[in-house]
Amino acid sequence: MSLITADSIKAVIASYWRYVRQCPVIALEVDSSLDSYSGGERADVLAVDKNRFLIETEVKITLADLRRDAEKSKHRAFRENLPTRCVARHFYFAIPRDIANTASLVCNDLYPYAGVLGVNGLDEYGVEVYRQAKFLAGKRLTYPQVLRIIFNQSATVCRLAKKVGELTRVQRNLDDQLKEYRDMKRLEGGRDGPTNIGAA
Repeated sequence: MSLITADSIKAVIASYWRYVRQCPVIALEVDSSLDSYSGGERADVLAVDKNRFLIETEVKITLADLRRDAEKSKHRAFRENLPTRCVARHFYFAIPRDIANTASLVCNDLYPYAGVLGVNGLDEYGVEVYRQAKFLAGKRLTYPQVLRIIFNQSATVCRLAKKVGELTRVQRNLDDQLKEYRDMKRLEGGRDGPTNIGAA
């Protein structure tokens, strides 16, 4: 059973697009339509390449989860060349590497336009392209669209920073409690020590 989580894959894929593929703008969990501040389907990872084209990556942990996505309106539109609010130029699924070959076969049937990235869960240099994405109808992003991604991502970063601050405070509190517990045990041991020795 794989220990890779959806969050760990998101982190690795974000680093892959930024550091390996050198995309200047990366965002997590942002509306892939970019035309409103709410209401659209959220993408796990968005990357803007140097030519201002959008690359969307969706994370899937299981093959069953991968197959379920086929009913989403976005994927129906991609398959049937229908108008869509999604402005991606390329679309990828990021999958644990141990099921990436099978995921590529699933994409042949359900998502012929989608690429597959196999992830080992360690770092961005462990990402392997199992299937290249085909071109979608997405046009070069306008600067306001790129700013929309940055705006939405800044909110995500602020939420994460706040969460890190909360976890740091919890950790500090636990450390203080542990120190207090050890000090108390040390004092109890000091009190009991002579009694135990005398009894021996």
